[in-house]
Amino acid sequence: AEDFFSPLPAPALQLNPRYTLENFVVGPSNNLAYAAAEAVVQNPGTSYNPLFVYGGTGVGKTHLIVGIGNALLNKRSHLKIIYCSSDRFMNDYVEAIQNRKMADLRRKYRSADILLIDDIQFFSGREGTQEEFFHTFNELQSKNSQMVITSDRSPHQIDKLEDRLKSRFAGGLMLDIQSPDFDTRVAILKAKCQQRREILPEESIQEIAK
Repeated sequence: AEDFFSPLPAPALQLNPRYTLENFVVGPSNNLAYAAAEAVVQNPGTSYNPLFVYGGTGVGKTHLIVGIGNALLNKRSHLKIIYCSSDRFMNDYVEAIQNRKMADLRRKYRSADILLIDDIQFFSGREGTQEEFFHTFNELQSKNSQMVITSDRSPHQIDKLEDRLKSRFAGGLMLDIQSPDFDTRVAILKAKCQQRREILPEESIQEIAK
């Protein structure tokens, strides 16, 4: 427990290595989000900050955000990159209160060069968490640290989310990822087969995509 809030070295990052920008299948539904992700990797903290990507379940938001983290880790291994779900951030906040470790919590998150937060819609109604994240956001933005955030809906559609957070999120680039069209679904299925070194008949892939 003593080491829980200590800075995370790069090898300790829980970034799924299978999620990369190279194997992210790009189609009409996500090409803008992909282009923005590439821009963030090239110029973190300056291109789009924050980058807020939203869309329904299974459209590739987590793949994209983790892909950004992996690309930055490979390109700039000296950066402190933190990736976590909104649930993890909330749990860290609650544990910090319980253990009187708020200074450690702030040192952990506010020292990040890159902060990747997944599924921020779960901050809804969590006033204390929102307060802490608001100040973390401001601190990171003042240092030009890059933030990438995902959600299942736009900030303005998240109930019980403070207006000041909605305003901060809207101050960057917000992009909607739609469900992939038929051809993109076929491409995704073929890519997954290739990754797993499995073969499916073309008619099976077409049927699954339908």
